Formats: sequence, structure tokens, C-alpha cells
Amino acid sequence: MRLLMLSTILLASVIPLAAQAKTDADSVQQAFSDFDVEGVLVLLDDNSGERVTNNLARSQQGYIPASTFKIPNSLLLIEAGLVKDEQTQFVWDGIKRDYNSWNRDHSFASAMKYSVVPIYQKLAVALGERRMSQGVSLLNYGNNNIDGGLDRFWLDGELAISANEQVQFLQRLYHNQLPVSERSQRIVKTMMLNEANSDWVLRAKTGYGVRQNKKIGWWVGWIEKEDTTYFFAMNMDIDNVKQLPYRKAIVKQALTHLGVI
Repeated sequence: MRLLMLSTILLASVIPLAAQAKTDADSVQQAFSDFDVEGVLVLLDDNSGERVTNNLARSQQGYIPASTFKIPNSLLLIEAGLVKDEQTQFVWDGIKRDYNSWNRDHSFASAMKYSVVPIYQKLAVALGERRMSQGVSLLNYGNNNIDGGLDRFWLDGELAISANEQVQFLQRLYHNQLPVSERSQRIVKTMMLNEANSDWVLRAKTGYGVRQNKKIGWWVGWIEKEDTTYFFAMNMDIDNVKQLPYRKAIVKQALTHLGVI
């Protein structure tokens, strides 16, 4: 009789947990459905290790990182001494480009904030293929493949990373556990600041890449709260540029439904 009761208690404890996991995944999927797009969001609780996603298969699929690569790229550039810190200045080359925010002088921090690709392309060339390849492998970033052009491999080349791998990389960065100096990691985390209020701090980076006619949008980062930190990585299929604001909107909707923000 006692064994029967114990089995009943254990079963009762498992069912609510399974139901909660399904509810969380459904909440995440609903955010994508509301915007009528396909994609994945991975959310990791730093304290509990609990991971939530709406699409397990897609969470493990590698995609071109696009400008989310500015996070590891910035680490490597600081480590190599090509950039001193987030205040390092870059003078506009005078070439007018499609994005008005690119057509001016920038600090290293604002170059990340506004995803100023030309600045990062010049810095990548200055870093060189050997140091870039060694650095990406050292950081164990995605598939570690920088084929496709030193100034383009993260935009439309062979580099690929999954949402799960993004979350794991961000968690190591947050805890200063990447194989680069703590100083470099702290500078990059400062550059990633997006929003802050009395309840949480948001550090993140967007990305938009095209490879073999497949357009992918990214938003990756974390939410720092008093009790824990939540790491997130989302990618979505992009049909037209009008959908780019959906990247942040979907993540914020899902985080609101899950009670994170």
C-alpha cells in the first residue's frame, strides 16, 4: 500500500512539471505564431539550468550568425590590440552607404550598437586570416569555419552557429569563462548593453544575414535579474526587411508571457 501511495505521489509530481514545460514551449511558439513567422527561441535559466524552446530540432540547426558575430569578433580584436576599448574612435571614410547610421564617425561601442559592417570588415582584414581562424576555434564558436572571405564569412560565408550554441557561448561570456582576458570580456559586455531599469538589465545583439538565398534574423543576449540571469537566442526566417523589428518583439513577448520581464 505504501509503495502504491509513493508511486502515486511521484507520478503526480512529474505530470505538473511536464505540463509546465509544455506550457512554456507553447508560450514561446505563440509569440512566433502571433507574428506569422517561423523561428526558434532558446531560453536558459542560469541558476536552475532549465532550458525552454519551441522547436528542439531548429534549436540545434546552425545558421549564418551575421552581426551576432560582432560579439566574438570584438573579443578577438581587443585581445589582438587592434582596438583598445569601447571608446576607441573610427573616422567615417566618407563613403555614403544605405544605412544613415553608418555615415558618421563611431566609437567601437557605437559600431557594435549600429552594426557598422564596414568598420568590422576593415578590422577583420587587419586581424588577418591566421589570427581570426585561431581565435574563432579558441572560442569554439559554432562550426569554427571562416571560409567565404575574411571580410564576409560571418555574413554569407561558411560560419554557422545554432541557437543552443549561441546560448552556451553567451553563458560562458557572462561568467568570464571564455579563453580570453577578463578585461576583454568585460568591455564587450559593456558594449552589449541595450536596456536597463529597476528590475533587469538587457545585454544583446541583433543579426541579419543572407546565405544561399535564405534570410535569417537573430537576436541573442541575456536578461540580468536580482535572482538569476536568463540567456536567450532566437533566429527566424525573414521574408522582407519589414519583419526585422519582429526579432526583438517576439523575444520580448515570449519573455513577458514566461514572467521573465
